[in-house]
Amino acid sequence: MKLKIKKVSPSKLSNNIVAIVFEDFSKRLTLLEKNLKHNFSRLLKSNNFKGEFMEKASFNILNNNSHVSVTFIGLGKRKEVNQEKTFKCFSSITYSRIKEKSNVKELSIVYPDLLDKDLFEISVEGLNNGFYSYDKYKSKKDNLSPLSLSLIVEDFSTLAVTKIVNNSSNLYLGVNLTRNLINEPPQTLTPKVLASNAMRISKAKNITCKVFDKKEIIKRKMFGIWDVGKGSVNEPKFIHLKYKSYTSSSSKKIKKIALIGKGVTYDTGGLSLKPADYMLTMKMDMGGAGCVLGVFEALAKLQPKNIEVHGLIPSVENMPGPNAYKPDDIVKGLSGKTIEVINTDAEGRVILSDAIEYANRLKVDEMVDLATLTGACMIALGNFTAGLFSNNLKLKDKLLKASTSVGEKIWQLPLDEELRPDINSQVADVKNSASTRYGGATTAAMFLEFFVDKNIPWSHIDIAGPAYIEKNRGWCATGSTGFGVRTLVNYLYLS
Repeated sequence: MKLKIKKVSPSKLSNNIVAIVFEDFSKRLTLLEKNLKHNFSRLLKSNNFKGEFMEKASFNILNNNSHVSVTFIGLGKRKEVNQEKTFKCFSSITYSRIKEKSNVKELSIVYPDLLDKDLFEISVEGLNNGFYSYDKYKSKKDNLSPLSLSLIVEDFSTLAVTKIVNNSSNLYLGVNLTRNLINEPPQTLTPKVLASNAMRISKAKNITCKVFDKKEIIKRKMFGIWDVGKGSVNEPKFIHLKYKSYTSSSSKKIKKIALIGKGVTYDTGGLSLKPADYMLTMKMDMGGAGCVLGVFEALAKLQPKNIEVHGLIPSVENMPGPNAYKPDDIVKGLSGKTIEVINTDAEGRVILSDAIEYANRLKVDEMVDLATLTGACMIALGNFTAGLFSNNLKLKDKLLKASTSVGEKIWQLPLDEELRPDINSQVADVKNSASTRYGGATTAAMFLEFFVDKNIPWSHIDIAGPAYIEKNRGWCATGSTGFGVRTLVNYLYLS
């Protein structure tokens, strides 16, 4: 899978061209019309093309006795363009090439004028995003043969474009690792395999990794992880990745950040067994862990300075084996706090409680956990938006800014104290499933908050919806989206 992106001069247009236009395109096609000697403004108007968002029009013309294919894609009203629209529009360009199975090896992309730097960066990320397909187990493969993209963009120098392209390519090594891990079937993607990926990543500069096996997990009394995972023949793992880079000239205190990812490589529900239809796609229940690994894969290449990042992944399979944990069990994990098990299918929060306490003991400055935690969050926000819960206003604002800047949709939801009694237990400190069917995303987040050191800014991102999309949206591959990697990398740079 090879995608090459570079800036070229307008005189070097290929015979396959995509032009991105706003609705005010009529007076802004001079460059294209001059080089191809064709009145596209008139042609588009005669075909009732208005330049609305994702509107397309394609033409085949003759230029210097050569056949040239030109496709116009609308970006909508100039004043309404944003990161999300830009990302989708440019992602559709490369994704269309994969699905059409054309023999196009070179494609020229003509940019609209006056596109700011932030949107240009997102456009390049979109191009990388669309050039992906998970066809590892298919006999008939998608068209991922090498593709060269020539960018016709006048607002940025070749040097600036090259830097943006390189950063985006490095970022997408992480995004695509996340996609591949989540898409992988559960018989091959086990806690052990997740740990192997972490160890591979740790070979990079400034990254180290520790993996706790069954013996070490039990020794450290991480029984939130052990009790959930003990029902499976695939033993649980706890993964601790660390990235630290600093410059000796910096007088600024290095911020220590924990990124925690739920790593349930398959979730049957355990003894509280899911119905068959609800069990499908539960290979994606390690989406938070996949995201954290993707972030570290990107960090290995991007090498940001003056930051310390800890990636913590509790990884298990939740299976109904003869040794599986049971409803009515009481779990006492690393924190010493006790959990009454109401539902073994509320396992993610139980394993995360150990990871959160581990982060507390690292005395991190900020903590962010990601988890495909609740169907309730999907009911509240739909498939395409993640839910954000936080005990700290500044951290919350930073994460929302980071997500908006890359076009990933995250929406804040409340930690409602009036719901806290619903997770109180009569026989333990807390119970893992609320006594009400309402506010399920909130009560799950408040369960996690119960284990967070009150002096540490913390946020929980429920990615149950956007981590894995089965619907064909026409601008990116179905399945794992890699959601969260770009937001978290951006957040780390903002930190």
